Amino acid sequence: MFRKLLLLIVCICLKISWCQLIDLNICPNGLTNSPSDPQWPKIFPNRFEIFSEITTDVETFEVMQLFIGPHRDIIYFRNYEKNLQIYYDFETNEIFTINDELKCNRSKIQSNEYLLFITNQYIKPSILLGFDGRNNYSMGFYTRYIGKEIIRDGILTKKFESCFYINQENLTINATYYLSESPPNEMHINSAPDFVQIDVRSSNYLYTYNIIRYVSNPSLTFTTPSGVYCPNRINRKEFPQNLPSRLLVQAEIYIPKTNDTTSKIESYNRFIDETLKFERIDYSIGKIITPPQPNQILIDYSTNLSYMYTSETQQCTVMNASIHSIGTTNEILFQFGANNNSIQFQYTGITNCEREHVKCHRWIGQRDLNTLIQQYEWYWSAKYNEIDLSEFIPIKVNIATIYKTGSSKPIIQEANMFNYNPQPNSMENIDSILGECYRALGPSHNFNYAILRMTLNNDAKYPIHQHLLSLENHLHIQLANDLKIRHIRLSSFVIDTTHDTTNQQDKDVYVTFTLLDNPPISSNSLRELSSLELIRQLARQINDGNFYVRDNDGAFDLQARPNSLRTLVFYLLPSENHTNYFNETAFIYHNVTQTIIKQREKLVYQHTGSKITALWTGFALLGMVVALAVGSFILIRKWAPIFNHQRT
Repeated sequence: MFRKLLLLIVCICLKISWCQLIDLNICPNGLTNSPSDPQWPKIFPNRFEIFSEITTDVETFEVMQLFIGPHRDIIYFRNYEKNLQIYYDFETNEIFTINDELKCNRSKIQSNEYLLFITNQYIKPSILLGFDGRNNYSMGFYTRYIGKEIIRDGILTKKFESCFYINQENLTINATYYLSESPPNEMHINSAPDFVQIDVRSSNYLYTYNIIRYVSNPSLTFTTPSGVYCPNRINRKEFPQNLPSRLLVQAEIYIPKTNDTTSKIESYNRFIDETLKFERIDYSIGKIITPPQPNQILIDYSTNLSYMYTSETQQCTVMNASIHSIGTTNEILFQFGANNNSIQFQYTGITNCEREHVKCHRWIGQRDLNTLIQQYEWYWSAKYNEIDLSEFIPIKVNIATIYKTGSSKPIIQEANMFNYNPQPNSMENIDSILGECYRALGPSHNFNYAILRMTLNNDAKYPIHQHLLSLENHLHIQLANDLKIRHIRLSSFVIDTTHDTTNQQDKDVYVTFTLLDNPPISSNSLRELSSLELIRQLARQINDGNFYVRDNDGAFDLQARPNSLRTLVFYLLPSENHTNYFNETAFIYHNVTQTIIKQREKLVYQHTGSKITALWTGFALLGMVVALAVGSFILIRKWAPIFNHQRT
């Protein structure tokens, strides 16, 4: 009996305390009791967009709220003094306030904090629609029907009232709602309400929400504006890291006008091979430049060399690429991770990316470079026709250069990417251009190479002419694997199936290719044999009958004929020891040519120095003159008319 009496006393005290907290000046009849009136919408969406105008006795301003479920919402506030965007994220407990200048201020939300106000006086629209300060449904919100009323000079509405109390702020609110009256033939039980006006009274402060637009269940995303970087923002989605080890992408970059240059569009193809640590960039600005400039760049991160090749003039320039080695596709493509100066990207949401039917994930990051800030904003594919994509593909990037002094406007470049290929052919994209660079530089710059030929036995009469591309690819890979070198040292394959036209029984396949020597630098990360050692190794393998090239589908199975390797041209350094070499080879270095001919196991050396070469050149020219004179005399005698003179 005593326990029941004590419980009753406690309940009465709580009831008295509760009543004392309610401001009866705001709600003279007390709080609105449960349940809500049956005419109040039974299904109220937890996603909506509401655009309204708040009016008071002294001012008018615009407010729009994008309500994105229980975790996030966005408020757009504009009056004659300021224009603010306020982003509330209750998953990461952050608020981002963005001003007119697109400067972002991040503040932390406490775990027990409820956010009710747009400013110090005005309640957020979602609070008036039955949600609490953390975007959850409020348990103490109920409405009652008042009647029909015509407002705004002719709009027939249903009028509702709600008095409710918010514990977290000790706040009593009295709200009057005007919902448009639908014609009988358009009434649906589960249809969303169409709000027209909400009159609010709170703490003796009166204001009105004039609803301009209300949309239930819109397609909304929590996305901060483009170009806005919020320091210390918590990253909700990691920047893509699972890029393929090889990729090829085509891009166009728009460079805006400056005081010194006009606006222009540049295009390039970019190929990256993470395994080779190699990159190729084909570059074009869409107009002819005189004199021609390098339009192809090869970067070898293993040797830290950059080859700049001009295709019009077949000229090549070599320079140091970087003193730091860059290893992964991410580091090469996005240039972060090197120099211990990583860019910390932050995820800003899903947004349109100017591609039809495509929506993109967006990340933004900054790098501080003392006097300026470089900002990168990446767009990666997220949805196609509202269907989630499993693979991220880079779509575009905005690169902004922001000067800290503020004396210059930020320079923004936009690069759009097309034809993303995650499985390109490295041999097609690198090897041929690197071979052209070696030939352009030549031995005068110590870039040496050899031209080799070998014979493949085709007694089985495989239809090689039907599989030339496949055979070339297999040869390229087989040689690189057997010699244990990067395939970029092999190029310019020529496959000849009709080498000896006089012998109809000859079915052999003749293969000519170029072997590049190591570049003339020392590299701790690259240890490969020189060209001379590789030729010796390949000759031994061929002579032992151990070089094969096979197709897995049986299109061909060919073996190199022993003693068939011929070194047609060989550029090498004078310090190389080649005196024990064999096979009709022209060793060329500087201005000295030494030809070694194998005859009956005896090596005969023929030396030609600069003076001897000049002497023989003189004799050759004299012989050509004599031959030309004799030939001309015979030709004149042959075609000149003959006259017979007869005596009379």
